[in-house]
Amino acid sequence: MSNEQSTSGYTWQDVKTNMKQIFTWSYYKEGFSGWDKQSYIWLAIGLVVILATGFPHGLETLSILSMIGGAIGFACTLAITANKRINGLLGFISAILISIVAFHSKNYSDIVMQMVYVVSLDLNFMFFGNAWQNRKIKAMNTNGWLLALATFVVAFFLLFMMDTHLLISPRPWLDAFSAAIGVTGAALTIAKFHSQYWMWTLQGLMSVTLWGVTALQGDANWVLFATYILYLGNDVIGLFFSPWSRATKAANAK
Repeated sequence: MSNEQSTSGYTWQDVKTNMKQIFTWSYYKEGFSGWDKQSYIWLAIGLVVILATGFPHGLETLSILSMIGGAIGFACTLAITANKRINGLLGFISAILISIVAFHSKNYSDIVMQMVYVVSLDLNFMFFGNAWQNRKIKAMNTNGWLLALATFVVAFFLLFMMDTHLLISPRPWLDAFSAAIGVTGAALTIAKFHSQYWMWTLQGLMSVTLWGVTALQGDANWVLFATYILYLGNDVIGLFFSPWSRATKAANAK
């Protein structure tokens, strides 16, 4: 019985162990090691792009928050691609920072999407990171499609109603649609479906559009616009050059 509890990954003892490890050097060493070479290269490129996009617009509070949140969020997506549980801590920090910027820009569904990430992904991986990291990556199946469809329909309806009746967004369709796709991607990530990366790719395209339109409408925040473009590069890595893609290829070869 004790052995089962120590290896399940979901006991109170496992949660305490996961949380204590966050304050150790080994946690960060494990989290940032073992990535594919493509991920390390893209991380370096991305950090340069984010800083180069942010600094010319000054060092005001929102600009600084955008740069820090974008950089940490970008590292979070690469950590997911590398199947590393440290993505939970990185995602938690970036979600808070990006939400502050999104609130200023009135992209309210984007805030909800970030908070969904906090609850479903970030805290989940911080509390149960070892269990998630050790679970098997799956190819898309009927259950996965049903999960994706149900999540998207419910999320879009609720977010659109919020953007049009509760917190009035200047971009309700775009804001709600982009966020609903992100919530769907989160659901597939938790379930460890490799096809999450197709959803993240679509979400990246929608977020690039959302923050591009936001900037063009006068609330310029080109850092997040650039960050979501970088997310698309990570999606390509996730689809074709990652533990997720290798697991799917191995499953299809059987």
